Amino acid sequence: MWGVFQPDRDEAAPLQEQIAGFFRRAVAEGRLGPGARLPSSRQLAEQLGVARNTVSLAYERLAAEGYVEGRRGGGTRVALDLPDLTPPAVTLHSRTVSPAPVRLSQAAAVMLAERVGVSGADDGPLQPGRPGLDGFPTKVWARLAGRFWRETPTAAFGYGDPAGHRDLRSALARYLGAFRGLAVDPDSLIVTSGAQQAIDLIARALLDPGDAAVLEEPCYPGLRGPMAATGARLVTIPVDGEGLDVAAARAAEPAARLVTVTPTHQFPLGVTLSLARRRALVDWAAAEHGPWVVEDDYDGEFRYAGKPVPPLKALDGAGRVLYVGTVSKALAPALRIGYLVASPALVEPLVRLRAHFDRQPALDAQQVLARFLDDGHMAGHLRRMRTLYRDRRDALADALHAAFATAGWRDAVAVERPETGINLTVTLPPGVPDAAVVAAAHRLGVRPVALSGYYTGQQRAEGLLLGFAALPRARARWAAEQLRRAIDASVVSGAA
Repeated sequence: MWGVFQPDRDEAAPLQEQIAGFFRRAVAEGRLGPGARLPSSRQLAEQLGVARNTVSLAYERLAAEGYVEGRRGGGTRVALDLPDLTPPAVTLHSRTVSPAPVRLSQAAAVMLAERVGVSGADDGPLQPGRPGLDGFPTKVWARLAGRFWRETPTAAFGYGDPAGHRDLRSALARYLGAFRGLAVDPDSLIVTSGAQQAIDLIARALLDPGDAAVLEEPCYPGLRGPMAATGARLVTIPVDGEGLDVAAARAAEPAARLVTVTPTHQFPLGVTLSLARRRALVDWAAAEHGPWVVEDDYDGEFRYAGKPVPPLKALDGAGRVLYVGTVSKALAPALRIGYLVASPALVEPLVRLRAHFDRQPALDAQQVLARFLDDGHMAGHLRRMRTLYRDRRDALADALHAAFATAGWRDAVAVERPETGINLTVTLPPGVPDAAVVAAAHRLGVRPVALSGYYTGQQRAEGLLLGFAALPRARARWAAEQLRRAIDASVVSGAA
């Protein structure tokens, strides 16, 4: 019987435990009854190709557990008085006990009220904010990663600087100088686990309950959540064709503690903050008791026409603009690398706060990104992705125009062809709710987002936000047709 048993040397369990486990199962299943003789330790060791001592230790363990007993001149046999091998009975209570309710903190409840994606479940054609991962520089990244693992000494794998690895901070400073026109001291730059963590750090550091925090209307929920969780009073100011209405914000909250903007490419409407309003905002921030300004430059690398728009930070002479960036759109969200350019007085407390959460980003991603930047790979990658994204933007916009013209909506539906970023917006025929279109579109396999969902006030615009960067050109006509069908279904249901 034991001739069919062979221990597995690749298993984590020691050989003696595998042998003991085999005999336990044989006894429990009745294949070895009381008094049955086991092979000698020498015989079994030769048969299994293991040391005799390994078998002896297994037999000793079985004897200690009461499964076998040794008899003088009679070898090792299954015990006549076996231990109780029946699992203990489980008493079932007829009364169903409900789990105790979970009480969340007020901060958690506030943040959970904002819809921010927590998985890849919402990914799909036309999903906003998704870069074209088919363009990720896999071979270059793999080569640099291999170099990192071959050359990095084990001494480097301890706890690192919560501000981020010095090599990456220096490389990011040079990158921001070359691509965004910013003069950045590496000592003022903090590497974070994505832009979201940078925003959370700022909110925790600067906002107290009751403080006024000015936000654009509409706005990305990931900006609202961390600020609302501090107990701050959120003040929304409408965005028009020139971006945030700075004069209206200053009149509404002259003592605002914080103003958050997406000036290069407003999310989700896509407008650019005008130069006059940029100057008005930095002037307000530089005034006595002026607000801190958070600049979220989430996709500023992708400009398809005209001169690049410089960041708001470039106008900041008083050091009141906190510049937040990320590589999620330029490379890949899964890298989880963002950065924050802070004023010198804020760097030390922000770094200490960061150490309370996740201490530091992963060393390998930091070092590989530093080499990717310094070896010039980012420049070539961005050139290729701008060309690819421009082509995908045009393919989708043209396909949408054609689909809507076929449906007779040439004048009723407007498609914006943005000069910056990786999303475009679509206005809808009057009276067609964007939430209904989105629901119908999801059933058809495409995943636009309703613009109305980004508003918090009573006055909100209806429309759709579409991502084009991850949509191959060959799929543009299909995606546009599904969107046309979704709008058509919503028009029909609305008329009914």
